[in-house]
Amino acid sequence: MAEAVLGSPTASSALDPFDILLELDRRIRERAPASASNAQLSEIKGQLAARLGSWNLLFSMDDVAEIIPFPRGITQVPGVKRWLLGIANLRGRVISVSDLRDFLTERPTPQLPGCQIVVVRAGEWDYGLLVEEIVGMRHFGPQHRLPSLENVEESLHPFVGEAFWSDNQCWIVFNTRALLVEPQFLNAAS
Repeated sequence: MAEAVLGSPTASSALDPFDILLELDRRIRERAPASASNAQLSEIKGQLAARLGSWNLLFSMDDVAEIIPFPRGITQVPGVKRWLLGIANLRGRVISVSDLRDFLTERPTPQLPGCQIVVVRAGEWDYGLLVEEIVGMRHFGPQHRLPSLENVEESLHPFVGEAFWSDNQCWIVFNTRALLVEPQFLNAAS
């Protein structure tokens, strides 16, 4: 798959899917129409698209450190809220793993084979956020931006920067920085 996507016969089949997404983002931006103004190009941003229940979430590539499969070796932490699934060792770094849907709605994410962890970095800390599916990269220009957040569920409003409409679907830009300073998220003790 990596060879087909990158188009290089020397590309390693062991390429990280996250690196492939970054490469696709770079190529899409390179192929933008020559007639597009610089202001328009600066507004077209590649964002990681994920599904969480009925929501289509977009994560800024500036916030995403990597994407990993749901780890088998999550160590549960006693005395915490249900949405904090535990901690995991990610190549020598300890990360917390949280069920984002359960935190936002008090409904746990069904742990299906397609579930992934979006690892976001805040300073020295990494946080793993469980999502149901990684859709890939999405690019939206200003013409797709929704003028208001009325189509966005109320429980998401504190964590939504903006939203876009494309292909009859609402795409919500999830503000991970707002999540990572949210007192309820930082205080997982039950």
